Amino acid sequence: MSTLPPARPLVAPVERIAATLPLGDFRTERGGVVRDAQLHYRILGDPALGERNGWILVLHALTGSAEVESWWEPLLGPGRALDTSRHPVLAANLLGSCYGSSGPASDVTGAFPALTSADLARAHIPLLEALGVRRLALVTGGSLGGMVALQWGLLTPVPVDRLVVFAAPARATAQAIAWNAAQRLAIEADQAWQGGRYPAGAGPRAGLAAARAIAMITYRSQVEFGARFDRNQSRVPGRFDVEHYLRRHGEKLVERFDARSYVALMHAMDSQDVGDLVRAGAHTARRVREVIGVGIDSDILYYPSEVRDWVERYREGGANARYAEIATPYGHDAFLIEFEQVERVLRGS
Repeated sequence: MSTLPPARPLVAPVERIAATLPLGDFRTERGGVVRDAQLHYRILGDPALGERNGWILVLHALTGSAEVESWWEPLLGPGRALDTSRHPVLAANLLGSCYGSSGPASDVTGAFPALTSADLARAHIPLLEALGVRRLALVTGGSLGGMVALQWGLLTPVPVDRLVVFAAPARATAQAIAWNAAQRLAIEADQAWQGGRYPAGAGPRAGLAAARAIAMITYRSQVEFGARFDRNQSRVPGRFDVEHYLRRHGEKLVERFDARSYVALMHAMDSQDVGDLVRAGAHTARRVREVIGVGIDSDILYYPSEVRDWVERYREGGANARYAEIATPYGHDAFLIEFEQVERVLRGS
């Protein structure tokens, strides 16, 4: 999703642990193998609190990372929704991404296997086992992270008190897949793509920047663009401000992200499908006490009606599921912006 301003200091010092877990050969849902896979993770807070109060598992979005404080800082810390004085907060860099976990960026052969959203969830199971996690007080994420959270509800080996899913469908629609396909086409049109077989530090910078520009259109709304930019040309003579905004977001992403990971994770988003929703609700109900699906009223990427629909079907399956909605002009990215509303949802109010 879009890049936020640098995080402000937490309200109080929070213990931080960063480590990498070897997964061995990780077999994917579609029959591929990630050789000598590893999962980079971080813990914020005291792990000893997890035995008494349960852990919090946070799942990041497409270009996010395990550094939860860099994108959800206002929600993190003692007394906040992600209360580190009561729960250790665990986040792992999703398999396939480029911030320490195994991904295509470390495989220049182009042979890195296709991943599904279920694979991204399943890779967390050995992490919980290694840490001795026996209960999750909260599992949450938005967009891709929300998809992985939904899959976690089907796969979790430990009880979950609350599963909060922001702006994510149970099944990717043709329109959402089309937006991702357009981004991949932009990347593939860059001669530096080379089928993903480019050396480290190289790659399709122009293509990735163009892909990010396409994505940003889906992350925001017509209302926000109109109010924020209108038809102004105040930044660069002869260029609309909205174009300048899209170009800047593309330029910033290519400095921190790898195009191969971007493509791999978009394919994982396209794979999202929990199957029969009533059956998925029944299965989730076995280990998850409460499920909250959160729609965003101005989201044009994953419409709030999609979230409302899977919540209703989950309820039919016996899950204790309810729908909540964020009202905002900011579109899909509101789960990274509307912190007061996100906090209320996470607190269950």
